[in-house]
Amino acid sequence: MHNRYRVLSVASALVVSLVAGGSAFGQDKKGAPKVDKAYQAEVAAATKIVDGALKGQAAPTDYKFTLTSHPMRGQGAKTYIPFLISLEKGQTLPASVVYYLRVVSKENLERAQKAIADHEAAVQKAAMAAKLDPENTELAEAEDKIRGEAPKMEYAFEDFKNVNLNKPKPDSEFRLPAAMMVAPGTYDAYVLIKEPAASVKNKKAAAKAGLLKVALNVPSYATSELTTSSLIVTNMLAVLKAPPSPAELAANPYLFGSTVVMPSLDSKFSKNDELNVFFFIYNSGLDADGKPDVTVDYNFYQRTGDAEKFFNKTPALELNAKTLPSTFDGRAGHQLPGGQGLPLASFPEGEYRLEIKIVDKLAGKTKIETCRFTVTGG
Repeated sequence: MHNRYRVLSVASALVVSLVAGGSAFGQDKKGAPKVDKAYQAEVAAATKIVDGALKGQAAPTDYKFTLTSHPMRGQGAKTYIPFLISLEKGQTLPASVVYYLRVVSKENLERAQKAIADHEAAVQKAAMAAKLDPENTELAEAEDKIRGEAPKMEYAFEDFKNVNLNKPKPDSEFRLPAAMMVAPGTYDAYVLIKEPAASVKNKKAAAKAGLLKVALNVPSYATSELTTSSLIVTNMLAVLKAPPSPAELAANPYLFGSTVVMPSLDSKFSKNDELNVFFFIYNSGLDADGKPDVTVDYNFYQRTGDAEKFFNKTPALELNAKTLPSTFDGRAGHQLPGGQGLPLASFPEGEYRLEIKIVDKLAGKTKIETCRFTVTGG
């Protein structure tokens, strides 16, 4: 094709420091400063709402929002999932909100709920026995022991934080980036956005809140199959001039190396935009120096009515010992970026399908990924 195109240059190691330890407030707090009572109260209020939802109680619906996730390889055998919470336009939001995430394994939940129910039955039985024979101290001690052996509900991931919305306007859509890291499997994610108690003017009224339940099927990348992370399609991508600080890494899970990405939620772009496709390639063959030999072809198809026809393509992207940094070593866990960017000025308005064909020359394997996008007027 005649369009200028650009290979996305990113660091080879994916930064996952934001979620490296699992729960944001369920870790060992030795040496950490004491949390204040207001913070503890907000945590208790948030967990109470989600506890209720797990028991089948009605969820609050004051705030409306959606969640869009982009799974990719994390540390060890876990999957790293950066995601965007998008608060819908037209709703009045406070200056700041409480954000709480709980990720629950469906299998573990059923097992834990049964254990809790069995424990409650055992407590009632012991209490009845102690009540019928109040002089028997052994029965009272047995009741106390059983009460102290209450099973604890364990979750795959939790996160809690206060988020400053910077006085959002009702006609604007606020996006909150966040992340989780969990083992492959099937989960329910509960996302709570709540008005802080300090913002409630009528102290007799409950704080406004919204709870979203999302089913998650978390893939595994610890296989031998040639595969990719989720494709992130965007027109908003920037490369930092200096290495990111720990604070910048913690604030933005879509910061990979020195590249900041803001995913598009509707995949609609102007002819004045540059289309960027960002992803990682996993499990390619490696030579003796830890280098792959992979080609990536980008083919664009334009949709016309119920049919589509080939529109154009970019030159093949070569990822091998000649094109990659000398420090790249797949054996050390370095991740292979396969992204590319190109301007859309020559694309007529309409709907398109991008077919990405990945060929692993060393392993003799091929992987095809696709995504769709729309081009509008300038």
